[in-house]
Amino acid sequence: MTQYSAQSFPSRFGALEQYSDFARESELDRAETINARPFGEIVAFYDAMLPLLPEALDYLNTFDVKALPREEANLLRLCLAMVEASMAVELFEDTDPKYLMPIRRFFPEHDKWAKDAAKRAGATA
Repeated sequence: MTQYSAQSFPSRFGALEQYSDFARESELDRAETINARPFGEIVAFYDAMLPLLPEALDYLNTFDVKALPREEANLLRLCLAMVEASMAVELFEDTDPKYLMPIRRFFPEHDKWAKDAAKRAGATA
């Protein structure tokens, strides 16, 4: 798995910088990051994001999703990671339930838009 350095977020969401590693470009990378972390870290991330999610989504809705600036694209990916982590926190109480299909067998075709948007914005993963 690629080690991500700290990513920038819009200044009003700067408190989320500590969770920047969750803001991976693809759903598969985000899932692998979530599955590799201790459950307590996922709960802390979820708890930090939950009250900020409505504000973050309202903020992101002021932009064209196909032309997000880099910091806003990072925030979007962090919001996606929070929603994806919610399954572990709310349903399974585990980051890698043994009765689910291994994440590496899942290939989300819909992630192509994220890669295309990152290229347009000049972001690198």
